[in-house]
Amino acid sequence: MDALRVIHQEASSLGIRFFVVGATARDLLLSHCHAIRSARMTADLDIGVEVANWEEFHQLSEALVATGRFVRTNEPHRLKFDFFPLDIVPYGSVSPDSQNITWPPDHMVIMNIMGFQEAYDYGVTVRLEDAPILDVTLPTIPGMALMKLISWNDQYPGRPKDAEDLQFLMENYAQAGNLDRLYGPESELLQSEAFDQTLAGIRLLGRDMAAMATALTRQAVQSILGAETGEHQRYRLVIDMVRSSRIRDRSDEVLAKLRTLTEGFCETFQR
Repeated sequence: MDALRVIHQEASSLGIRFFVVGATARDLLLSHCHAIRSARMTADLDIGVEVANWEEFHQLSEALVATGRFVRTNEPHRLKFDFFPLDIVPYGSVSPDSQNITWPPDHMVIMNIMGFQEAYDYGVTVRLEDAPILDVTLPTIPGMALMKLISWNDQYPGRPKDAEDLQFLMENYAQAGNLDRLYGPESELLQSEAFDQTLAGIRLLGRDMAAMATALTRQAVQSILGAETGEHQRYRLVIDMVRSSRIRDRSDEVLAKLRTLTEGFCETFQR
């Protein structure tokens, strides 16, 4: 929490909005808010910062280093807090197309930031400490799922943990505060999935992902899901999901769940 407190102080003083992303956001939201513990905890910290240009990004980095709590590394997006890495991902007007950023000075390193703006805009404020107060913004589970899927696809095969995280989010969505919806306004989902709460939750997650995504992000995600769930595909996403499981014969089950997610995502446009 010390790192987040320092980041909050420095970003607020510069008028820079940030939110916690990555595995830390997953752990904080699911464990802190829903008492769902991930099988893979993390000590790393990733944040997204909304900046207009690279000068604002560097101002924040310099301010964090000036506190004496963070040190620079050889990577432009990474600082260290004690022995723990902090990855800072800029988004917003710093990106010319709202899809990618290219790192100065040579702009040879490209990073996909699609989904970051939606994840922040639909984010939730969570109080982590009361004395003194520490409030941070986290993406919702649909926002996390969008970013995980895009990151996995963009950096394949280098991000298998994103596939693992996406599967975890899918399988726990019903229990993460959505049972009232499934037994209330979204009860038709529960009925159509034979009252299987997990499958109904996965389909609801697909709907919620689509509802928050911009047209550009929806198109990209629909393309990824179609490529990973269609007939006669390589099913790379399923393979990465199953690889982390102790049960090696879950491929058909995981593919069915991914197709349920895809169904929910695509049917949103038809409602």
